[in-house]
Amino acid sequence: MRKWIPDRTTLFLIGVALALAVVAWSQGGAEKTLEGLANGGRTLLSVTPLLLAAFLLAGLVQALVSREVIERWLGSQSGWRGVLLACLAGALIPGGPYVYYPLAGALLHSGAGIGALVAFVTAKNLWSVTRLPFEFALLGTQLTLIRYGLTLVIPPLLGMLAEALFGRSIDRIREAVG
Repeated sequence: MRKWIPDRTTLFLIGVALALAVVAWSQGGAEKTLEGLANGGRTLLSVTPLLLAAFLLAGLVQALVSREVIERWLGSQSGWRGVLLACLAGALIPGGPYVYYPLAGALLHSGAGIGALVAFVTAKNLWSVTRLPFEFALLGTQLTLIRYGLTLVIPPLLGMLAEALFGRSIDRIREAVG
């Protein structure tokens, strides 16, 4: 088993949490600090099932779908087909970042190209069909269709651009992520 070594982001977040704990202590002592810790604990407990499911999904994708299949359909050599498939997956996958980032990480380590990964994450953020009912209801049909129409080219375009500019860096990126 690999020894856990915190990265800079983790260290930064720990530092911010400690600083906020000091502020809470200075404003309300132990009571305020414990209130904040209890709120954070409740949030952690409420998202734990989602996190567990998302990481299990990501792990199972890696175990069940061979690297060769991922490389063929989403790898650097898959071209427009891989980028468009990633866009479709990003648009259709339910859930928030706790769901799609672990899946994107699994795809990264399973052979997906940078273009497909950029297209997947961008499509999830711009085209997510799970938001459509809210968007139509709250912003109206015209604004929703304008927004979708204007963003239609962005995920595939960014995917192809990322592949063209950074495709040769994918192995270094995989190594840096771990």
